[in-house]
This record gives sequence, structure tokens and C-alpha cells, in this order.
Amino acid sequence: MRFLSLMFLSGGAKAGLPESYPSVSVKGVGGRMRFPLIGMGTWLYNETVAEAAVALAFKVGYRHIDTAVAYDNHKGVGAAIAASGLAREEIFVTTKLPGELNASATEDALRSSLVDLRLDYVDMMLIHWPGGSPEERKMQWLALESFAKAGKARAIGVSHYCRHHLEEVFSYSTLPVALNQNQYHVGMGGDTQPRLHDKAFDEAHGVLYMSYSTLCGPCDPPHNMELITGELVSSIGAAHNKTGAQVALRWVVQQGIPVIPKSRHSKYLRQNFDIFDFNLTASEMARLSAATSPPETGTIAKPDDAQECPFRKHVFAARMRPK
Repeated sequence: MRFLSLMFLSGGAKAGLPESYPSVSVKGVGGRMRFPLIGMGTWLYNETVAEAAVALAFKVGYRHIDTAVAYDNHKGVGAAIAASGLAREEIFVTTKLPGELNASATEDALRSSLVDLRLDYVDMMLIHWPGGSPEERKMQWLALESFAKAGKARAIGVSHYCRHHLEEVFSYSTLPVALNQNQYHVGMGGDTQPRLHDKAFDEAHGVLYMSYSTLCGPCDPPHNMELITGELVSSIGAAHNKTGAQVALRWVVQQGIPVIPKSRHSKYLRQNFDIFDFNLTASEMARLSAATSPPETGTIAKPDDAQECPFRKHVFAARMRPK
């Protein structure tokens, strides 16, 4: 192992992103820390594609990589990090532990994540989705805490968690919940709190709300292109000499919400990254916030993200499509 995993716990000044990298503050194991506002997602990328895409992202300027055990691409991501020539402290790595694992499988997944990523520690480790019972969820969270206290994660958090899941965690946690990663994009600005995975509750309790599928990539056609070439985002983009996708991403980060768009092409990686040199006006933000399309994915008949909190009794068992 090449890096001192306990440096950040003892207040080491070297840990952290480059000063110029756009970021927000989150609660880490050793106190407040910077979390990147922009990162590179790797969902649905196999080892080979992930390695090439991450390597390209580093060249563009990305310093945050988001992956997961369930994506089955840790080795590719790790190879790109090892070959990057970048100092470890300049790279922010987020990965996710599958929900619903038993104790031994949880320990194995945490350990193998570091081995496959070729790292001594990750910057953020999340539980990817809630386990099936309160006891199972408690076991996984406390295992995550032990992992972090051993110097193997600078911060820990969750994904797909509803209010009642977080209330459970708050009742026994000894480390802060740094963030909750959920689907969030233009079209969801007026959603109910359950459909938003109780965004307001997260924010009120100091849990950073983070977006995935910010461009509605998993949405059914034609919604999957609406935030790229749709009239609303494209017309606003024209006023700023920006693309529709850049406007959709900017709407989210201008709220202080991190994003992790993905691409394997340098042109789109650069465009996704180039969203910090303009501001949407109050009127433009309001128009985007009022949009009701594209909607969050899923229906009652075919449950997905939108049904996790309103109909939580059956949704997590009915779908395993982690993002």
C-alpha cells in the first residue's frame, strides 16, 4: 500500500483537492472537508471502458471519480488512478457498498474495494441502497463506521435513503452521515418530498444532497434527450453560449448540489466540466425549477427511484438497478 491512510484523521494538511477545484463542505470523519461539485460517473462502464474513460477524465481536469462495487469496474478505475501520475491527495474517490449484505459479505466488500482500487483509503464510502431490515441496515452502517475509524474512508454516507432510513441511522451513528446520493435533475424541482427522497430533511440535518442521473440518462425515450437537446435547456443555453446539457448541470450545481455526469468522449467530458464560468439568472433558475419534465424514473407498475420512499415496502425488493 502506497499512501498513509491515517493522514487525514490526524489533521494532515496535504489531504484534499486542488484549491481551485469547485467544491462544497461536508462532514467527514475528522471534521469538515471539501467534496467536489463535479465528478466523473462510471455506471454501466465495464473495466476496460471505465479505465479509458477515467484516464481521459483526468486529462480533462476531473479529480472526482464515482464508482461502486455493483458496477463491477473497480479494477479499471484503480488502474486509471495508478497510471494517472497524480498525487493521491489530489484525487477524490467515491465508491459504494451494496445494501442487503450480511456481516461477512459486508466486510469482504469493504476490503476488496480497496484492493481492487489499489488504494489504502477512499475519500467517500456509501451504502448504495438500504438493506431489507432495520437490523441489517444497522449492521452495515456500524461496519462502515469501523472501516472509517480504521482510516480507510475519509467520510461515509448513503444513497437511495428515505427519511425513515436516515432517522434510523441517526439513532445509533457515532460518525456523521456526509451525504445522500439520489436521482435529481431538471423536471424534479417541484416533486414531493418523498419522491425527492426527503431532500429538505437531508439538508435540515446537515446531510449533503447529491445528484446522479443529472441529465436523465436512464429515463425512457424521449425523456432521455430532453435535458440535452430539449427546447427549455437549449433556449436558455443559447443566451450563455452553452449547451442544453451544460444548463441542466448548472441548474443543479448552482444549488450547491454535486453532480457526476459521465462520458467516454473528451468533447462531452469537457463540456460537462465547463459549467463554472457562468451563472443562470434568477428567472432562468425559476423556469428550470418549475419544469415538470422529464420526471423521475419509475411508475407504480414498474417501480424505480420515484417509488422508493412513497411505496418503500416493495420497491427495494422489486428492483436492483443501482446507479
